[in-house]
Amino acid sequence: MSRSSKIFLLFLVVAVGVIIGGLLKLTGPGNSVAEGETVSVTIPEGAGAADVAEILAEEGVISSPLAFRVSARLDDRSNRLQPGTYDLVAGMSAREILEVLSATSAPAPSFRVTIPEGLTVEQTLQRIAGAEGSPFTIEQLTAALPRVAIPEWVPVADIPGEKPYGPLTDYEGLLFPDSYEFLLSADAQSVLSRLVEQTESVLADVTPPAGMDRYDVLRLASLIERETRVAEERPLVSSVLHNRLSAPMRLQVDATVIYSLGEIRDRVLTTDVQNDSPWNTYTSDGLPPTPISGAGRASIEAAANPAQTDSTFYVVCDTETGRHAFASSLAEHNSNVAQFRHIQESGGSFCAS
Repeated sequence: MSRSSKIFLLFLVVAVGVIIGGLLKLTGPGNSVAEGETVSVTIPEGAGAADVAEILAEEGVISSPLAFRVSARLDDRSNRLQPGTYDLVAGMSAREILEVLSATSAPAPSFRVTIPEGLTVEQTLQRIAGAEGSPFTIEQLTAALPRVAIPEWVPVADIPGEKPYGPLTDYEGLLFPDSYEFLLSADAQSVLSRLVEQTESVLADVTPPAGMDRYDVLRLASLIERETRVAEERPLVSSVLHNRLSAPMRLQVDATVIYSLGEIRDRVLTTDVQNDSPWNTYTSDGLPPTPISGAGRASIEAAANPAQTDSTFYVVCDTETGRHAFASSLAEHNSNVAQFRHIQESGGSFCAS
Protein backbone atom coordinates (compact mmCIF):
# COMPACT_ATOMS: atom_id res chain seq x y z
CA MET A 1 0.00 0.00 0.00
CA SER A 2 1.39 3.43 -0.98
CA ARG A 3 2.08 6.14 1.57
CA SER A 4 -0.79 8.27 0.25
CA SER A 5 -3.22 5.33 0.53
CA LYS A 6 -2.19 4.76 4.13
CA ILE A 7 -2.77 8.44 4.95
CA PHE A 8 -6.24 8.31 3.34
CA LEU A 9 -7.18 5.14 5.23
CA LEU A 10 -6.05 6.68 8.53
CA PHE A 11 -8.08 9.81 7.77
CA LEU A 12 -11.15 7.67 6.99
CA VAL A 13 -10.89 5.69 10.25
CA VAL A 14 -10.53 8.88 12.29
CA ALA A 15 -13.50 10.46 10.50
CA VAL A 16 -15.74 7.47 11.13
CA GLY A 17 -14.69 7.48 14.77
CA VAL A 18 -15.57 11.15 15.14
CA ILE A 19 -18.98 10.60 13.50
CA ILE A 20 -19.84 7.63 15.70
CA GLY A 21 -18.68 9.47 18.80
CA GLY A 22 -20.85 12.41 17.88
CA LEU A 23 -23.86 10.18 17.31
CA LEU A 24 -23.41 8.50 20.68
CA LYS A 25 -23.36 11.89 22.36
CA LEU A 26 -26.58 12.78 20.60
CA THR A 27 -28.39 10.00 22.46
CA GLY A 28 -28.54 12.00 25.63
CA PRO A 29 -31.55 12.56 27.87
CA GLY A 30 -34.83 13.92 26.58
CA ASN A 31 -35.90 17.43 27.41
CA SER A 32 -38.57 16.38 29.94
CA VAL A 33 -36.32 14.16 32.04
CA ALA A 34 -33.33 15.33 34.01
CA GLU A 35 -30.03 13.64 33.20
CA GLY A 36 -29.35 10.84 35.64
CA GLU A 37 -33.03 10.26 36.41
CA THR A 38 -34.24 6.64 36.28
CA VAL A 39 -37.04 5.96 33.81
CA SER A 40 -39.15 2.77 33.56
CA VAL A 41 -39.46 1.80 29.90
CA THR A 42 -41.53 -1.07 28.45
CA ILE A 43 -40.37 -2.66 25.18
CA PRO A 44 -43.19 -4.68 23.55
CA GLU A 45 -42.80 -8.05 21.83
CA GLY A 46 -41.48 -7.71 18.27
CA ALA A 47 -40.21 -4.13 18.63
CA GLY A 48 -37.26 -3.31 16.36
CA ALA A 49 -34.56 -0.67 16.77
CA ALA A 50 -36.71 2.03 15.11
CA ASP A 51 -39.63 1.29 17.45
CA VAL A 52 -37.34 1.29 20.46
CA ALA A 53 -35.84 4.63 19.40
CA GLU A 54 -39.27 6.25 19.36
CA ILE A 55 -40.19 4.75 22.76
CA LEU A 56 -36.93 5.94 24.33
CA ALA A 57 -37.43 9.44 22.94
CA GLU A 58 -41.03 9.60 24.20
CA GLU A 59 -39.90 8.53 27.66
CA GLY A 60 -37.13 11.15 27.66
CA VAL A 61 -34.21 8.69 27.81
CA ILE A 62 -32.78 9.99 24.51
CA SER A 63 -33.26 13.22 22.59
CA SER A 64 -32.69 11.99 19.05
CA PRO A 65 -34.42 8.86 17.72
CA LEU A 66 -32.54 9.26 14.44
CA ALA A 67 -29.16 9.26 16.16
CA PHE A 68 -30.11 6.15 18.15
CA ARG A 69 -31.25 4.32 15.00
CA VAL A 70 -28.01 5.13 13.19
CA SER A 71 -25.98 3.98 16.18
CA ALA A 72 -28.05 0.79 16.42
CA ARG A 73 -27.30 -0.06 12.80
CA LEU A 74 -23.60 -0.20 13.68
CA ASP A 75 -24.22 -2.53 16.65
CA ASP A 76 -25.15 -6.24 16.28
CA ARG A 77 -26.96 -6.13 19.63
CA SER A 78 -29.80 -4.23 17.95
CA ASN A 79 -30.84 -7.60 16.44
CA ARG A 80 -31.19 -9.17 19.89
CA LEU A 81 -33.50 -6.70 21.63
CA GLN A 82 -35.60 -8.40 24.32
CA PRO A 83 -39.15 -7.37 25.23
CA GLY A 84 -39.81 -6.41 28.83
CA THR A 85 -39.80 -3.53 31.29
CA TYR A 86 -36.45 -1.89 32.03
CA ASP A 87 -35.16 0.78 34.37
CA LEU A 88 -33.00 3.06 32.20
CA VAL A 89 -31.13 6.20 33.17
CA ALA A 90 -31.58 9.39 31.16
CA GLY A 91 -28.20 10.20 29.66
CA MET A 92 -27.17 6.61 28.93
CA SER A 93 -25.27 6.16 25.68
CA ALA A 94 -26.70 4.11 22.83
CA ARG A 95 -24.15 1.40 23.59
CA GLU A 96 -25.23 1.23 27.23
CA ILE A 97 -28.91 1.09 26.28
CA LEU A 98 -28.34 -1.66 23.72
CA GLU A 99 -26.36 -3.63 26.28
CA VAL A 100 -29.30 -3.56 28.69
CA LEU A 101 -32.01 -4.26 26.10
CA SER A 102 -30.16 -7.17 24.47
CA ALA A 103 -29.20 -8.99 27.65
CA THR A 104 -31.04 -12.33 27.86
CA SER A 105 -32.54 -12.76 31.28
CA ALA A 106 -32.07 -16.10 33.00
CA PRO A 107 -35.12 -18.33 32.56
CA ALA A 108 -37.31 -18.89 35.58
CA PRO A 109 -36.36 -22.16 37.34
CA SER A 110 -38.59 -25.05 36.30
CA PHE A 111 -38.83 -28.83 36.22
CA ARG A 112 -39.98 -31.25 33.54
CA VAL A 113 -42.09 -34.36 33.81
CA THR A 114 -43.30 -36.91 31.27
CA ILE A 115 -46.50 -38.76 32.12
CA PRO A 116 -46.95 -41.93 30.04
CA GLU A 117 -50.32 -43.12 28.80
CA GLY A 118 -52.14 -45.74 30.82
CA LEU A 119 -51.29 -44.53 34.34
CA THR A 120 -53.87 -44.20 37.11
CA VAL A 121 -54.26 -40.93 38.97
CA GLU A 122 -52.23 -42.37 41.84
CA GLN A 123 -49.39 -43.32 39.50
CA THR A 124 -49.56 -39.91 37.81
CA LEU A 125 -49.13 -38.10 41.12
CA GLN A 126 -46.19 -40.36 41.94
CA ARG A 127 -44.65 -39.53 38.56
CA ILE A 128 -44.94 -35.76 39.19
CA ALA A 129 -43.56 -36.04 42.72
CA GLY A 130 -40.68 -38.21 41.54
CA ALA A 131 -39.64 -36.03 38.59
CA GLU A 132 -36.13 -34.59 38.79
CA GLY A 133 -36.29 -31.20 40.47
CA SER A 134 -39.96 -31.52 41.44
CA PRO A 135 -40.78 -29.42 44.52
CA PHE A 136 -43.82 -31.54 45.38
CA THR A 137 -44.38 -34.57 47.55
CA ILE A 138 -47.06 -37.16 46.83
CA GLU A 139 -48.84 -35.94 49.97
CA GLN A 140 -48.94 -32.34 48.70
CA LEU A 141 -50.31 -33.38 45.31
CA THR A 142 -52.90 -35.68 46.85
CA ALA A 143 -54.10 -32.90 49.16
CA ALA A 144 -54.27 -30.40 46.28
CA LEU A 145 -56.23 -32.59 43.86
CA PRO A 146 -59.69 -32.13 45.46
CA ARG A 147 -59.29 -28.36 44.95
CA VAL A 148 -58.96 -28.84 41.18
CA ALA A 149 -62.19 -28.12 39.32
CA ILE A 150 -63.72 -31.15 37.62
CA PRO A 151 -65.15 -30.35 34.15
CA GLU A 152 -68.90 -29.87 34.10
CA TRP A 153 -69.33 -32.71 31.59
CA VAL A 154 -68.12 -35.28 34.14
CA PRO A 155 -71.22 -36.84 35.82
CA VAL A 156 -69.75 -36.84 39.32
CA ALA A 157 -73.15 -37.53 40.90
CA ASP A 158 -73.36 -40.84 38.99
CA ILE A 159 -70.03 -42.19 40.25
CA PRO A 160 -70.69 -44.88 42.90
CA GLY A 161 -69.73 -44.06 46.47
CA GLU A 162 -67.52 -47.11 46.99
CA LYS A 163 -64.57 -46.33 44.73
CA PRO A 164 -61.44 -48.39 43.96
CA TYR A 165 -59.09 -45.47 44.69
CA GLY A 166 -61.26 -43.40 47.03
CA PRO A 167 -61.54 -39.68 46.22
CA LEU A 168 -58.84 -40.04 43.54
CA THR A 169 -61.27 -42.09 41.44
CA ASP A 170 -63.33 -38.99 40.53
CA TYR A 171 -60.26 -37.59 38.73
CA GLU A 172 -59.40 -40.80 36.88
CA GLY A 173 -58.69 -40.13 33.22
CA LEU A 174 -58.69 -36.34 33.69
CA LEU A 175 -54.91 -35.89 34.14
CA PHE A 176 -53.75 -35.92 30.54
CA PRO A 177 -50.60 -37.96 29.79
CA ASP A 178 -48.00 -35.77 28.10
CA SER A 179 -44.65 -34.03 28.62
CA TYR A 180 -44.87 -30.85 30.70
CA GLU A 181 -42.63 -28.11 32.04
CA PHE A 182 -43.71 -26.36 35.23
CA LEU A 183 -42.20 -23.40 37.08
CA LEU A 184 -40.82 -24.26 40.49
CA SER A 185 -42.89 -21.38 41.83
CA ALA A 186 -46.15 -23.01 40.66
CA ASP A 187 -48.42 -24.47 43.33
CA ALA A 188 -49.66 -28.07 43.24
CA GLN A 189 -53.23 -27.09 42.37
CA SER A 190 -52.22 -25.10 39.28
CA VAL A 191 -49.97 -27.94 38.09
CA LEU A 192 -52.80 -30.48 38.30
CA SER A 193 -55.29 -28.03 36.81
CA ARG A 194 -53.10 -27.73 33.73
CA LEU A 195 -53.34 -31.50 33.17
CA VAL A 196 -57.13 -31.37 33.43
CA GLU A 197 -57.25 -28.41 31.03
CA GLN A 198 -55.16 -30.37 28.53
CA THR A 199 -57.68 -33.23 28.66
CA GLU A 200 -60.48 -30.76 27.92
CA SER A 201 -58.48 -29.29 25.05
CA VAL A 202 -57.90 -32.68 23.42
CA LEU A 203 -61.53 -33.75 23.82
CA ALA A 204 -62.67 -30.46 22.28
CA ASP A 205 -61.11 -31.63 19.00
CA VAL A 206 -63.08 -34.92 19.01
CA THR A 207 -66.65 -35.49 17.91
CA PRO A 208 -68.27 -38.26 20.00
CA PRO A 209 -70.07 -41.00 18.04
CA ALA A 210 -73.86 -41.11 18.07
CA GLY A 211 -75.21 -42.03 21.48
CA MET A 212 -71.99 -41.08 23.32
CA ASP A 213 -70.75 -37.94 25.05
CA ARG A 214 -67.24 -36.73 25.85
CA TYR A 215 -67.03 -38.65 29.09
CA ASP A 216 -68.12 -41.85 27.34
CA VAL A 217 -65.32 -41.35 24.82
CA LEU A 218 -62.81 -40.80 27.62
CA ARG A 219 -63.97 -43.92 29.48
CA LEU A 220 -63.76 -46.04 26.34
CA ALA A 221 -60.38 -44.54 25.41
CA SER A 222 -58.95 -45.61 28.77
CA LEU A 223 -59.90 -49.24 28.05
CA ILE A 224 -58.27 -49.04 24.62
CA GLU A 225 -55.15 -47.52 26.20
CA ARG A 226 -54.79 -50.31 28.74
CA GLU A 227 -55.61 -53.13 26.31
CA THR A 228 -53.45 -52.09 23.35
CA ARG A 229 -49.69 -52.32 22.93
CA VAL A 230 -49.62 -52.14 19.12
CA ALA A 231 -50.53 -48.63 17.93
CA GLU A 232 -52.34 -49.61 14.73
CA GLU A 233 -54.66 -51.93 16.67
CA ARG A 234 -56.33 -49.12 18.59
CA PRO A 235 -59.19 -48.62 16.07
CA LEU A 236 -59.65 -52.42 15.89
CA VAL A 237 -59.93 -52.81 19.67
CA SER A 238 -62.26 -49.82 19.65
CA SER A 239 -64.40 -51.58 17.04
CA VAL A 240 -64.71 -54.68 19.21
CA LEU A 241 -65.78 -52.61 22.22
CA HIS A 242 -68.27 -50.57 20.21
CA ASN A 243 -69.72 -53.76 18.71
CA ARG A 244 -70.09 -55.29 22.17
CA LEU A 245 -71.83 -52.20 23.51
CA SER A 246 -74.24 -52.30 20.55
CA ALA A 247 -74.97 -56.06 20.78
CA PRO A 248 -75.32 -55.65 23.80
CA MET A 249 -72.59 -57.78 25.35
CA ARG A 250 -70.50 -57.23 28.44
CA LEU A 251 -67.15 -55.73 27.57
CA GLN A 252 -65.15 -58.25 29.65
CA VAL A 253 -61.95 -56.19 29.64
CA ASP A 254 -59.27 -57.62 31.93
CA ALA A 255 -57.88 -54.18 32.73
CA THR A 256 -61.18 -53.19 34.36
CA VAL A 257 -60.94 -56.22 36.67
CA ILE A 258 -57.52 -55.06 37.85
CA TYR A 259 -58.76 -51.50 38.36
CA SER A 260 -61.78 -52.70 40.33
CA LEU A 261 -59.40 -54.33 42.83
CA GLY A 262 -57.72 -50.98 43.56
CA GLU A 263 -54.23 -52.36 43.01
CA ILE A 264 -51.73 -52.88 40.21
CA ARG A 265 -51.50 -56.43 38.81
CA ASP A 266 -49.69 -57.97 35.84
CA ARG A 267 -52.38 -60.58 35.22
CA VAL A 268 -55.93 -61.46 36.16
CA LEU A 269 -56.71 -64.54 38.23
CA THR A 270 -59.88 -66.58 37.80
CA THR A 271 -61.11 -65.48 41.20
CA ASP A 272 -60.50 -61.80 40.34
CA VAL A 273 -63.03 -61.93 37.50
CA GLN A 274 -65.79 -62.56 40.03
CA ASN A 275 -65.06 -59.33 41.93
CA ASP A 276 -68.43 -57.60 42.35
CA SER A 277 -67.70 -54.01 41.37
CA PRO A 278 -69.28 -51.51 38.94
CA TRP A 279 -65.77 -51.13 37.46
CA ASN A 280 -65.51 -54.86 36.65
CA THR A 281 -66.87 -55.24 33.12
CA TYR A 282 -67.12 -59.01 33.56
CA THR A 283 -69.82 -58.59 36.20
CA SER A 284 -71.30 -55.21 35.15
CA ASP A 285 -72.88 -54.07 31.89
CA GLY A 286 -71.60 -51.22 29.78
CA LEU A 287 -68.66 -48.93 30.41
CA PRO A 288 -67.12 -48.59 33.88
CA PRO A 289 -68.36 -45.55 35.88
CA THR A 290 -65.07 -43.70 35.28
CA PRO A 291 -62.03 -44.11 33.06
CA ILE A 292 -59.53 -46.63 34.45
CA SER A 293 -56.40 -44.68 33.43
CA GLY A 294 -55.13 -41.71 31.53
CA ALA A 295 -55.63 -42.03 27.77
CA GLY A 296 -53.50 -40.39 25.10
CA ARG A 297 -54.74 -38.54 22.04
CA ALA A 298 -54.44 -41.61 19.77
CA SER A 299 -56.65 -43.74 22.03
CA ILE A 300 -59.19 -40.92 22.40
CA GLU A 301 -59.38 -40.55 18.63
CA ALA A 302 -59.73 -44.33 18.24
CA ALA A 303 -62.57 -44.38 20.76
CA ALA A 304 -64.42 -41.76 18.73
CA ASN A 305 -63.54 -43.30 15.35
CA PRO A 306 -63.55 -47.12 15.55
CA ALA A 307 -62.64 -49.30 12.60
CA GLN A 308 -65.63 -50.72 10.76
CA THR A 309 -65.50 -54.47 11.54
CA ASP A 310 -67.85 -57.17 12.78
CA SER A 311 -65.33 -58.40 15.38
CA THR A 312 -66.60 -58.91 18.91
CA PHE A 313 -63.63 -60.80 20.39
CA TYR A 314 -59.86 -60.46 20.62
CA VAL A 315 -57.05 -62.30 22.38
CA VAL A 316 -53.26 -61.92 22.35
CA CYS A 317 -51.66 -63.86 19.51
CA ASP A 318 -48.04 -62.74 20.03
CA THR A 319 -46.77 -62.78 23.59
CA GLU A 320 -43.76 -60.61 22.77
CA THR A 321 -45.41 -57.74 20.90
CA GLY A 322 -48.89 -57.96 22.43
CA ARG A 323 -50.53 -58.17 19.02
CA HIS A 324 -54.10 -59.53 19.00
CA ALA A 325 -56.12 -62.00 16.97
CA PHE A 326 -59.65 -60.74 16.30
CA ALA A 327 -62.76 -62.84 15.77
CA SER A 328 -66.41 -62.27 14.92
CA SER A 329 -67.71 -65.61 16.23
CA LEU A 330 -67.37 -67.40 19.54
CA ALA A 331 -66.11 -70.56 17.82
CA GLU A 332 -63.31 -68.65 16.10
CA HIS A 333 -62.47 -66.89 19.34
CA ASN A 334 -62.35 -70.17 21.30
CA SER A 335 -59.90 -71.52 18.75
CA ASN A 336 -57.74 -68.41 19.18
CA VAL A 337 -57.89 -68.74 22.98
CA ALA A 338 -56.75 -72.38 22.75
CA GLN A 339 -53.77 -71.31 20.64
CA PHE A 340 -52.98 -68.52 23.08
CA ARG A 341 -52.91 -70.95 26.00
CA HIS A 342 -50.56 -73.16 24.02
CA ILE A 343 -48.00 -70.35 23.56
CA GLN A 344 -48.66 -68.56 26.85
CA GLU A 345 -45.94 -70.30 28.87
CA SER A 346 -43.38 -70.96 26.16
CA GLY A 347 -43.91 -67.73 24.21
CA GLY A 348 -44.37 -67.37 20.47
CA SER A 349 -47.01 -66.27 18.01
CA PHE A 350 -49.94 -67.58 16.03
CA CYS A 351 -50.89 -64.24 14.48
CA ALA A 352 -52.04 -64.33 10.87
CA SER A 353 -49.42 -62.96 8.54
